[in-house]
Amino acid sequence: MSADRRAAVVEFLKRGGADKIYLHHRTLLTHLTGTENILRRWNAPKPLVAAGLIHAAYGTDGLASPLVAVDERQIVRDLVGDTAEKIVYVYGCCDRRFVYPQLSGAESVRWRDRFTAEEWTVDGEDLRQFMELTWANALEAAAGQTDADWDSVRLLFAMTSHLVSDSAMDTATATLGHMAPIPPTGR
Repeated sequence: MSADRRAAVVEFLKRGGADKIYLHHRTLLTHLTGTENILRRWNAPKPLVAAGLIHAAYGTDGLASPLVAVDERQIVRDLVGDTAEKIVYVYGCCDRRFVYPQLSGAESVRWRDRFTAEEWTVDGEDLRQFMELTWANALEAAAGQTDADWDSVRLLFAMTSHLVSDSAMDTATATLGHMAPIPPTGR
């Protein structure tokens, strides 16, 4: 993403209040830029890095403060492109109580959109990008020493370590130390 495009995204986030919403003991904007930076350090594909910067645009199952309504997805597409917006939507629409229990060792999961209750299959690169973003999000929060439920995060990481990059695993170990996920045999 060009510097001008990134500046436009940051301005959009500020207009949505991301610099005034507090999450993990600091502003949402700080968290979003931190998540973007983690993905960049992992050499994630550019659309995934862009998605990291704006991943809370529609809110999430854990953050009920959307910055834009889901019926205004074109705004996000115009800012970050179709591929990054799709990642953001999949991340934001995830019904975690439905999806997360299916993730252990899975290469494909049945997805439920928490906005529409529509279901479909997420697999392959879409599932890997979702998990890479999920890990970056959680590790950024961990770096901020938040009061999150780290036992749940560790369990999620252990269930999904087969879907993320070695860089994500290395960051988890460095950030969480003894709380890092135990990689599956053969990783």
